[in-house]
Amino acid sequence: MDQQTNPRELAGLLSGWTDGGHGTLPQRLAYGLRCAIGSGLIGDGTRLPPERDLARALAVSRSTVTTALDLLRDEGLVESRQGSGSVVRGPGQKAVGNARVAGTMGGTTGIDLALGTPPDPSHLPPISIDVAELTCSRIGSGLVPLGLPVLRETLAERHTDYGLVTDANQIHITAGAHQAIALTFAAFAGPGDAIAVEDPNYSGIFDILEGIGARPMVLESDDDGIRPASLDRALKAGAVAAYVQTGPQNPTGRVPSPERMQSLAAVADKYRAFVVEDLTLADLTFGGRPRPELAELCRRATVVTTGSFSKVGWAGLRIGWLRAPAPIVDRTMHLKLARDLGASAPSQLMAAALVPSLDELATHRQATLRGLIDFSLAQLSADVPSWEIATPRGGSLLWAKLPVTDSGPFVALAARHGVHVAAGSGALAGRGQSSHIRICVDRPRPLLEAGLQRLAHAWSEIETPRARPVLT
Repeated sequence: MDQQTNPRELAGLLSGWTDGGHGTLPQRLAYGLRCAIGSGLIGDGTRLPPERDLARALAVSRSTVTTALDLLRDEGLVESRQGSGSVVRGPGQKAVGNARVAGTMGGTTGIDLALGTPPDPSHLPPISIDVAELTCSRIGSGLVPLGLPVLRETLAERHTDYGLVTDANQIHITAGAHQAIALTFAAFAGPGDAIAVEDPNYSGIFDILEGIGARPMVLESDDDGIRPASLDRALKAGAVAAYVQTGPQNPTGRVPSPERMQSLAAVADKYRAFVVEDLTLADLTFGGRPRPELAELCRRATVVTTGSFSKVGWAGLRIGWLRAPAPIVDRTMHLKLARDLGASAPSQLMAAALVPSLDELATHRQATLRGLIDFSLAQLSADVPSWEIATPRGGSLLWAKLPVTDSGPFVALAARHGVHVAAGSGALAGRGQSSHIRICVDRPRPLLEAGLQRLAHAWSEIETPRARPVLT
């Protein structure tokens, strides 16, 4: 974008700014401008169009534009002077060639396509709590290590409605699914124990195992998920537990079929295995939540399921949970007491208020993410045809294979172009080199489109029509 901004061009960058959210029009416009400034789409020093011209391009009143800019002026993102108009004072953006790049590498500036969570809570319905609710919610001091009764009861009912009869004493509320998984393995495994896991996998699982001194035992998988024969070999060889993702697997986006789930359950039952079934992404499966779950199928194995409000709802709530036999819940409670005494009471009340809307939210999120996935696949196929990207069956992630040995240097190069993606090495048990990158598409369309363009521009620096990439 030139230093003198064209009103229609700026309106194009802000397309969709009125969609979703529950704030006033000025607040939504300020949010759209704030995102564009923070990502470098509108660079530091850019002079904004006159308020009257911008209002006309956005089809809103001038007062809406004025109020939005006032909010940004208060934050120091916009500076206005009589006779000179409004100028962006953004977080260290600068123009290089035809692209605007972040002033820092891997920081908060630029377009973040690395973090696999919703960008904000604007898709949530209006929810609120007040002091009266806190007073009447049976929580006293607010320190409730197992979680608020109202949320435990609501989640137990939700599990039961899905076919897995559950009592509230089988639910433990945690600070996200990551903590739920960590507490469960800390309660069951210890130094030197082998845990059976897919490779690649959710990067956090390897941090969790390292934290308790356990070691990953890599399972083989295919397009249908974990191979039952591989799980059989791992359990026979002494793996004390297994970690399984039900729903779109992070990072590959694969979803196991019902037949595969039945085969895995049979193997788990054969060894009376201990299994952690991660359901964090299950509600984002295109076409609906997979059925049945491993916990429903197993008869002799012990299955602990974990869930979260971070993907359908918002990661900022920091609310997750585990469902387990009561003795395991008791063990995880004592471990949590040693860490943080319990999850935030206001966040739990907000989460409880969201539960009745979760199915509707999930359906909306599935449709939104499917559209963003299709858009991204089409754009990347046209701009970087040498990349191999399988179509995920849900979620917000693309697992792209680049024709290189190690994607790490390209991730650093992309950051210099103002877009952040995750190197595939973080998803590997051995933390070795990976030819993959992970791209999160769950972003406003203008930011996503610009981010993908920046990726393609970065790739063009290392690939020519006559030569293969030399990045290693």
